[in-house]
Amino acid sequence: MPASGLPTRFTKSLAGDAQSAIMPAALPMTPSFPFRARGSLWLFGAVAFLYLFSTSRERPWGDATPIWEVADSIAHSHNFHAKTRWPTTLPNGKDGNLYGLAPLFQCVVHVPGAYLQRTIAKIFPAYWQITWRFTSHLAPTLLGTLSCLLFFGLCRRLGARPIPAAVCTVALAFATSVWVYSRYPYSETLQLVCFTGFFAKLLDARERPDWRQAALLGMWAGLLVNAKPVFVVSGLGAGLFLAWELRGNWRALLLVTLVSLAAALPFGAIYLWYNHLRWGSIYFTGYGLAFAGTTIGAASGVGGGAVPVGVPHETPLLGLWGMFMSPGKSIFLYSPPLFLALLGLPRFFRRFRHIVLAMVLTILPCLYVHAQMISWAGDFAWGPRYLTFALAVLLLPAAFLVEDVLANASRLRHWLGVAAVSAVLLFGGFVTYLGNAIYWDHYIRIETEAVQAWLGVPNNTGDGISIPGAPCPVCFETIYSLQWVPVFNHIVGNYWLLTHLPKNDSWAVAENDAPWRRYTNLHLNIQLNYARARVDWWFVDYRHVFPILAWTLIIVLPTLSVVFLLLFLLEIRRAVRLVRAPEAPAQPPEGEALSAPETPAQPPAGEALSAST
Repeated sequence: MPASGLPTRFTKSLAGDAQSAIMPAALPMTPSFPFRARGSLWLFGAVAFLYLFSTSRERPWGDATPIWEVADSIAHSHNFHAKTRWPTTLPNGKDGNLYGLAPLFQCVVHVPGAYLQRTIAKIFPAYWQITWRFTSHLAPTLLGTLSCLLFFGLCRRLGARPIPAAVCTVALAFATSVWVYSRYPYSETLQLVCFTGFFAKLLDARERPDWRQAALLGMWAGLLVNAKPVFVVSGLGAGLFLAWELRGNWRALLLVTLVSLAAALPFGAIYLWYNHLRWGSIYFTGYGLAFAGTTIGAASGVGGGAVPVGVPHETPLLGLWGMFMSPGKSIFLYSPPLFLALLGLPRFFRRFRHIVLAMVLTILPCLYVHAQMISWAGDFAWGPRYLTFALAVLLLPAAFLVEDVLANASRLRHWLGVAAVSAVLLFGGFVTYLGNAIYWDHYIRIETEAVQAWLGVPNNTGDGISIPGAPCPVCFETIYSLQWVPVFNHIVGNYWLLTHLPKNDSWAVAENDAPWRRYTNLHLNIQLNYARARVDWWFVDYRHVFPILAWTLIIVLPTLSVVFLLLFLLEIRRAVRLVRAPEAPAQPPEGEALSAPETPAQPPAGEALSAST
């Protein structure tokens, strides 16, 4: 059995591409353990069916409204028109029609759901509301599931063992914000899938800089920029990474550069064409038209250079600090498994320095652009929304930390490590459950109402964007308390609401133990927005309206998820056994004697063994 711990019959099949054409491979971008394709299917089914079981009762709101409307128009009207003006300052397009602000790719992924919704509603008109809840959330559900599958494959290719790879995949699926954003028709799971695939292909191009890997890298880069144009800066960072890593072979670098650019060109052309269709210019993304005089246009468009004088903005370093360390929006609070990744980062850096370099060059530029916005966390959202795209890549060091914990020789340290990892994952699952239990807008609106009743109505006439008397979700006056004031932490707020909404408590009863009551004896009137709050689960709405269908789904969906999860765990068990089992020596056919082993050829006298020998 080889030193890698894999059976020889498996390692021989991987030997062909184990090394780069340029340099010895610092990591094998080939699977570290055997895993059948059906195992990936089981994993996909286990996550997808549980996501569908827990899906939201809410229709598409906010940014998601025109995204869904454009998808519906594509599927049934064969045009790209929206019906809702969002944001409210968005002008009509060049032909006088109303268009959505989001890139076309964000709408296209919802076209199958929109087509399915119209088809079912035509056959069963009474079911159009309940089917809308599922079809409008179908794309983010499948994309969130796909991101977990890509993460599992990336862990395998980086050398993680079966159990740590499976544990961290389950953690990504159910103990981070991925689950929350897989329940709503926003674009975060699309960005997550595109960035994870792009990052994996970047590492592949570094290991095997041939035309095939370069073409796949360019395709993923094109999809990523179409998911959100700000990721152009991540593409530039990827170029710097490859230029550094392939500096010893300029021919390979030139090949990767030209082929990847050629592969990305059609996707860029689609994006520019859609800009021209809507606004009459390939250079207008629409954000500058809707948010004139703010940093939103820069953050959501291409680049985002120096902010003009007089435009409200955040200091980038302070915005970055807020994303990771603020009391209201720290990524470690909303995705606790990243604590494990942080603890495992030093060892991961010593083992995979170039991967950490790739993380810095592709993730940090995008965060830097968003950090200049007042709403650096993503305004009305769960946690730091603008960090969701990187969750899978940032979680990679956790897989190797878990591997070290499981491999610890000391029994005491082993079980202490297992207990600590389990506690973090359980806490992450609980936080994610709170995010799923109440749609984020409800607490944010209650919190805004409480802040104004307690601390006063802010003077927002100087923000340059808000409409008098209307809330501005991207302005400091509205979101500062949610980002920086611990008493208004969203996780605590959702927990507070969850202790009252299922019991149908009145707003006056709920306000008596509201989080802010630790600091004030004032009774704040939150009646207006508390009346809108409700537990966010489709079954609550439709169990009485469609009892047979609702109870059928409530039984079938989790049952399928459990069955697929058990099948996935059996595949993991098989992979563990194949890794651990020594290979049995081949037996000769009956009647034939064992031949003597071949004597390796000796070099001529006086010649030294080469490095390859």
